[in-house]
Amino acid sequence: MDTLRDKESLRRSCSRFLSHDSPVNPRRALAELADFLPEEAEADFYGSGKLIEDFEQRIAEILGKPAAVFGPSGKMLQNAALRVWADRQRCPTVALHPQCHIFAEESEAYQRIFGLQAATLGAPDRLATPADLEAIVEPLGAIALELPLRRLGCRLHPWSDIEGFAAIAKTRGIALHADAARIWESQPFYGLSLAEIAAPFDSLYVSFYKGLGGFAGGALAGPKDIVDEVRVWQQRCGGRLIHLFPYVAAAMKGLEERLPRMAAYHEKTKAIARALSALPGVWVMPEPPHANAVLVTVETGGADLMEAALDVAEESGLWLTTMPPVYRIEGLGTFEITVREGAMTLSDEEIVEGIRALQRALARRNTTGKVA
Repeated sequence: MDTLRDKESLRRSCSRFLSHDSPVNPRRALAELADFLPEEAEADFYGSGKLIEDFEQRIAEILGKPAAVFGPSGKMLQNAALRVWADRQRCPTVALHPQCHIFAEESEAYQRIFGLQAATLGAPDRLATPADLEAIVEPLGAIALELPLRRLGCRLHPWSDIEGFAAIAKTRGIALHADAARIWESQPFYGLSLAEIAAPFDSLYVSFYKGLGGFAGGALAGPKDIVDEVRVWQQRCGGRLIHLFPYVAAAMKGLEERLPRMAAYHEKTKAIARALSALPGVWVMPEPPHANAVLVTVETGGADLMEAALDVAEESGLWLTTMPPVYRIEGLGTFEITVREGAMTLSDEEIVEGIRALQRALARRNTTGKVA
């Protein structure tokens, strides 16, 4: 049963979802979007038009930046921004954490497509600090921080460290950029406005399809001249589609309906972390959670964690996790829980029982010899 088709079929058959959202029903999603849009709304045309331009201005205002550009791909937008900043410095080297999305999840797009190089910022097993930035003595074209850093359990830098990074960047005359795809989910941790969180950064990328539940796409916000150059790179990369209004409308809907829910997601994540941390053989990181996601580590005994999770889905209709598990230490497996609307419908008792069911499935697989 170890095929993508079987996994997706099982996911669609589930009625409860601990992590992420339930599968999208295209017909229903499009009908809801049609009801959300005003009758007088007009389609954009290659990035121009009132709908998309008004939305870009709204995002710029929310983030406290002079300008913003919407695009179908966050990878495209923020790598383009880093290239623009690096060109200003005439230096292709960008400081990146070794676990950040740009470095670890994008098939080296920053290097192979945008001609950039990476300088390692910090160690893989912890958040970078201003001291790590001070330790990079080579010239830099830009500095990028992932806010929060997903691969470390959506951890967020202490605000004093954000201010420290900004001060160093200013002193060295280097742009500080934020991969702030999950800035919406980070607001409860900092207790600041979105504009206040964005203020120390010269530019930032935000996503509309993660916690906000849109179809796809993001925005790059920053100085107008930087944003204008990013628009050129967007066109070079094929990102200036003839129409983007379905993605813009879904983003607008997400801001209206989901943004007010972020504090509730955070509180639910903290409750889940407390409940699971009390279970024998279960570890939650970080505890307490910084955002709406945590990493959960369980004892596997050598059995395949994802296959055991699929057993639970088949037996109980509960989908535990979407991301493939990580095995850093023999006998232990780590998976991600991202709290969105699905988890909000589950009681803490249901969630605890789901993890206990996972432990039982792992034990059965070890007993029957079904191991990874």
